[in-house]
Amino acid sequence: MPDAILTARVPRWMPIGSEPDLCPAGTWWDAIRVPELVGRRAVVLVEEQRLSVGPVILDAGGREPRMYFLTPVGTAARWEEVGTVALGASCHVVLPPVDRTVGPGLHWFWLPARPHVLTPPDVLRRALVKARREHEGTL
Repeated sequence: MPDAILTARVPRWMPIGSEPDLCPAGTWWDAIRVPELVGRRAVVLVEEQRLSVGPVILDAGGREPRMYFLTPVGTAARWEEVGTVALGASCHVVLPPVDRTVGPGLHWFWLPARPHVLTPPDVLRRALVKARREHEGTL
């Protein structure tokens, strides 16, 4: 029965099985890809403002670890921020299974608080700009 309870609390787009799933962006959410260090700091900055952080994926493998912030559909079409990549319609993102919340490898850095909570683009943009400037030492 615990699996049924878990399934009822997660968004319909989130993989429930034991394997990651390739999901289309632009249907339930868009994604903003950022370098891991900037993304981690951005999460802290959003939390410090007591604002909601939507789901965040951490892909720590490879030479350039990165994070994916899930944002409302349509964000990618108007997103322009240095050092980031917007993924919307015609893009795909690999999502870890719901119970994959620690590394190594692809995992949820921040699980959704509720099924429809996504990171607001304006909140994310401000946090990423500040985090990037701190990282570059230009603040």
